[in-house]
Amino acid sequence: MNKTNNRALNSVIGALVADSASMGFHWLNDQVAIKTLSNGTPEFHAPNKKEFADRGYFAHAGKIPGDNSQYGAQLVAMLDAIALKGSYEEQSYIQSFKEWFDFGGKWQGYIDEPTKITLLTLHEREANEQPLSQCGADNCQLPAISKLPGLVALHHSDSTLLSLAESAVRVTNNNNAAVEYGIAAAQIIRSAIEGKTPTQCVQSALNLSERVDEAINVAQELVLKPSSEVATQLGMHSSLDVAFPVTLHLLLNATSYEAAVRENILCGGDSCGRAILLGATLGACYQGGAKDIPRDWETRVTIPKSLLACHRILFDQ
Repeated sequence: MNKTNNRALNSVIGALVADSASMGFHWLNDQVAIKTLSNGTPEFHAPNKKEFADRGYFAHAGKIPGDNSQYGAQLVAMLDAIALKGSYEEQSYIQSFKEWFDFGGKWQGYIDEPTKITLLTLHEREANEQPLSQCGADNCQLPAISKLPGLVALHHSDSTLLSLAESAVRVTNNNNAAVEYGIAAAQIIRSAIEGKTPTQCVQSALNLSERVDEAINVAQELVLKPSSEVATQLGMHSSLDVAFPVTLHLLLNATSYEAAVRENILCGGDSCGRAILLGATLGACYQGGAKDIPRDWETRVTIPKSLLACHRILFDQ
């Protein structure tokens, strides 16, 4: 397998590990509390409902360190679909999404609003024998981009990548702004797989849309501030209009995978949602070097069998 495909594989691993590392403090909005409770090393913290009282939303009862959030599960749903068909196909992804998140599905845990609305729409369309394409919620939150590292890993060299990314986004988030952010995220991850630096990856998304350009400009204008301050200023919640520029700011200030993922958790709020794009990009950028995913972090996360199948697909290219 060539260096590019190694970076593609590490991109997916980077997304899954960053999500899992962030899960313990996911949606805790008190930055001081996160730093105090973790002594500055917040990764793989055990979720504790008492720590969230009056300062966040506790979503991950029953989860333990090393588990993924619902964002990581959405990525695995994409990997399962790709492993089954050998490439991205919208209908296969829709079916995999249902197998993961519908009643009795593989995912046992928190279900976010876009996922709920998507499932309801799918059920309604099926009952009326209507097409299942573009069933996603009219919603511009982070689930829009959580599936993309798997798709980009396989299709990074395809001329149709950005249209495939739009298709995948609209499965869960049928919203034009979400599509713009999703296309930008796909471009950033592709640039990382191609061997660019984190800053170059951010810049590669310029001129895709005015909305994305504005997010990049905001991140660049605030680049000298700590990311935790930027998150406080812009917002810690799940909407991509704030989460995307905060993630870009983390990328622009990245010095290593470990340091950036840790800083993301210390920012508070929807750290798992931001972790997918952050971890995917830095996993590719730093693959094989001293700044790569810490080995002891990687061994704490269960790697899905479908990623091994995607590994074989990449190897055969």
